[in-house]
Amino acid sequence: MKTKIIKNLSLSILLSALIFNSCSNNPQNKIVNSPNHESKSASSSTEESQVSIDGVYSGSQSISGLELVARLTISGGSWSVISQFANESPEIQNGIVRGNDLYDDSGSIKIGYVSGSSASINGYPSMSK
Repeated sequence: MKTKIIKNLSLSILLSALIFNSCSNNPQNKIVNSPNHESKSASSSTEESQVSIDGVYSGSQSISGLELVARLTISGGSWSVISQFANESPEIQNGIVRGNDLYDDSGSIKIGYVSGSSASINGYPSMSK
């Protein structure tokens, strides 16, 4: 009985060592700590801040003789747009930003994007900074 327990324990240790070794040899799991890797990360952060889409975009469009005016504000990971037809009450819609794409407030449906200094959201006029 004692030898059976020792054999099972030895087998468990061997199996654990094999699993650990196979995971650590996977190139996708390795972390590179080279000076070049760190400088690339720093420069990527700088580049991302330089191409920030944060800001205010606006545009208007005539639809059946009525002027639709829209104003989009992007800040960090969220956006908000206020639109208004002529003398009607303004409508507000909010959502989530991922990269240059604009999603609904649940984050599941892409409804627009930003390209350069222009923004486009389904159902709204084209907008620019």
